Amino acid sequence: MKRTLRTALAVLAVLAVVAVLGGLAWWRLAPLADAPTGVFTAPEAYPPADPAPVLPAVGADAPVPDLQAVLAAALADERFDGTTTASFVDLATGDVLFEQGGATPLAPASSMKVVTAVAALEHLGPAYRIPTTVVAGPTEDSVVLVAGGDVTLSVDGEGYYDPQARGASLRELADLVLASRGGVAPATVYLDTSVFGDAEKADGVPTGDLVAMTAPMAPIMLDGGRIDNTVKYSGRHPDPAMVAAEAFADLVGAGAVAEGTAAAGAAELGVVYSAPVAALVDSFVLTSDNLLTDAVALQTALRVEGAMTWAAMATVHLATLEGLGVDNTGLVLHDGSGLSPTDRMTANAFTQLLVAASGSASSALFQSLPVAGYSGTLTDRFEDAEDTWGAVRAKTGTLTGVSSLTGTLTTVDGRQLAFSIMSNGHTVGTDRLEEALDATAAAVAACGC
Repeated sequence: MKRTLRTALAVLAVLAVVAVLGGLAWWRLAPLADAPTGVFTAPEAYPPADPAPVLPAVGADAPVPDLQAVLAAALADERFDGTTTASFVDLATGDVLFEQGGATPLAPASSMKVVTAVAALEHLGPAYRIPTTVVAGPTEDSVVLVAGGDVTLSVDGEGYYDPQARGASLRELADLVLASRGGVAPATVYLDTSVFGDAEKADGVPTGDLVAMTAPMAPIMLDGGRIDNTVKYSGRHPDPAMVAAEAFADLVGAGAVAEGTAAAGAAELGVVYSAPVAALVDSFVLTSDNLLTDAVALQTALRVEGAMTWAAMATVHLATLEGLGVDNTGLVLHDGSGLSPTDRMTANAFTQLLVAASGSASSALFQSLPVAGYSGTLTDRFEDAEDTWGAVRAKTGTLTGVSSLTGTLTTVDGRQLAFSIMSNGHTVGTDRLEEALDATAAAVAACGC
């Protein structure tokens, strides 16, 4: 009887609570008679202001400018106190509109990256990705990490390169390997770097540049070999390949790392890939990353010549230029980045290349070029020519006593030109010379001549 009474009382208590909560809910949901009311307005009623245009419109029928007077005056600037060459052509027709020493070979600095970008897009294609593979080792308790040329690997997916250019992580690769081995960690990881059989730097590159401007070349790296993966010009590991191998060994649970070579036909345990070549090109052209540029150049050599060497790279790049109708007379290509001061290009070769690329598989290059006043290495340039921001898209180049600017510009009338200006041996200082380069390109873009 007491149990029945307790049950009845409990039920009544629950009903009372439900009733109170229901009343509260009704009070929360029901509108008050004297509450202020209004009309809901969709966000579309407040459209954002139209964005300001960045890139000017190009007109196929726009007038072709007469550049003789404006460029003769601009290149007479006292800041051009070294040897200065220039070439300006109509991008649509290839007609030369102005030339000053255009066939004279000079050190191009990072304008050389334009050549590497075109060669990679022509031969590898925009969708090609660089593999990093792990295969079975010589014993059951070992595996071999086979370097394929990817220098953009990260440890766990977070690293130096922007997400667009960031490919696989070692953690992803380690997970694949452990899954293939049924969860059993290997005792030893062997590092196979046999794909790259050349010097750690190209001819002419100062050894001191391996500290921050680039890294000792190797076919596998984490974050381009950077010690601090948050800084572009961070110090670099003296043996970036072994650093990557040791990090992989930690992730896969191996206690030892050694150099070795994968056996022919060894079973594949896992493979990961870099970002597509189009993304890698976009990254190194926009930010002027020397190490990434040279890695892509060597990858192109590997796929075309079957050898990842500096000599094979030069062969492929020169053949690419020749195949696109570029005059190779006097050209010397020791690397793909332009870091070697012994590289030689001509202003004419650059503009001929740009004209050819505009109608070839490598036309994606033009989307990667920095935009004056807005992006990449031109973000803080053209400060004295804001009216031409967006009108110039070009690759910068800077070494001691060397400055260059190579790309395209759109005139105030809408005509698109390809151009290259190079200066060697100037003494006025980098900042002043860059200001003169910018002023020259801006003068053409704004001249209406």
